[in-house]
Amino acid sequence: MYEFFFAQLFGLYFVIIGLIVMVRQKSIMPVMNEFFQNKVLMFFIPLLELAAGLALVLSYPTISLSLSGVVALVGWMMVVESVFYLTMPHQWLTRTMKKFNTPSWYTWGGLLSIVLGTYLAALGFGLM
Repeated sequence: MYEFFFAQLFGLYFVIIGLIVMVRQKSIMPVMNEFFQNKVLMFFIPLLELAAGLALVLSYPTISLSLSGVVALVGWMMVVESVFYLTMPHQWLTRTMKKFNTPSWYTWGGLLSIVLGTYLAALGFGLM
């Protein structure tokens, strides 16, 4: 269907976001602290993420090593994360975020994002 488009979109998105997170991690950390303090944002952003994730999962339900399977994995990750944010108590989320809001987590997360994004972009643009 549109798996090449989604692979290109998510691939470029993950590479760009990964680079930004690694370069600007010191300025992103306070933003994330503030995000987790804002209950309105902590409700509406996961709602939007859930809708987008469900759209991907309904279009590509099976996770596999194929291109459509990797797009499905991204959709399932979005669904799981959004349900997690919507169901966990706010106090628990803010406490957990403080444990992960460290430079080393942003470095490793940025690297993982770049690797996944490069893989998706290479598949989406037909380089693999």
